[in-house]
Amino acid sequence: MDEFDGVGYLLRARRRAQLSQREMAGSIGVAQATLSAYEGGRRKLPEPVLVAALRVAGLRLVVVDEKGQEVTPFPADAVRDNAGRRFPAHLEVQPPDQLPREALRAPRYDRRPPRAWYHLRGSDEVTTGCGAGDHPTDLELAVRRRGLWTAGARRLSALREADGARVDRAREERSDGD
Repeated sequence: MDEFDGVGYLLRARRRAQLSQREMAGSIGVAQATLSAYEGGRRKLPEPVLVAALRVAGLRLVVVDEKGQEVTPFPADAVRDNAGRRFPAHLEVQPPDQLPREALRAPRYDRRPPRAWYHLRGSDEVTTGCGAGDHPTDLELAVRRRGLWTAGARRLSALREADGARVDRAREERSDGD
């Protein structure tokens, strides 16, 4: 299938729902003459009209990859830069506490701290799975930061316990020697 046949899907939806043009038009909020023009190819079929018609018929549009797995759209709440712009899709986004080398070499004190950093993705990092490789959301970055902090706190706690056990053993050895 080279070209998307929206009109064909509009007709399929009306047939599946077993509705007349007038009934389908009323269900999706357009005039019967307008629906007729869409079906006849005399007017360009807007995406919202097609989606509404499919919904009436109990259908939905999906995008699938070459394996037939559904691909979800890019998340609307993906992390944005300080100006509210999306990061470019071809770049990898990482939490603000994971400073890139450039930021360490030449820090910028005249700007607010970034909400996230980005870097070019290596060819081995490119992913094609469903939803894989998306930029993280603000919530996901917060969870990552919390996870890193928690992992660091656990590591510190384990080191303190090991150090405490070492100190206790040294005390016991001294008390045994007295």
